[in-house]
Amino acid sequence: MEDFEDVDGTLRSYPEIVKMWEEWGITSDKEVSFYCGTGWRAAETWFIAYLMDWPNINVYDGGWFLWSMDKNNPVQKGDPRKK
Repeated sequence: MEDFEDVDGTLRSYPEIVKMWEEWGITSDKEVSFYCGTGWRAAETWFIAYLMDWPNINVYDGGWFLWSMDKNNPVQKGDPRKK
């Protein structure tokens, strides 16, 4: 979460966060699903997008931990940017 905080622990400005997300290919015109290891960090980023009034945002509650517990769930290995 350090990427989204200023040195004093407050939230960075929305334009700073949007610029960072755009560099990562995350934009408000897409459906965005946030996830992390257990769900709490994803919930924070979801809340930031919610405060910015992004229309299509989701959070995977339980995160990777919960997903990986079910052997029926698909798992992609490797770098998803490479084909």
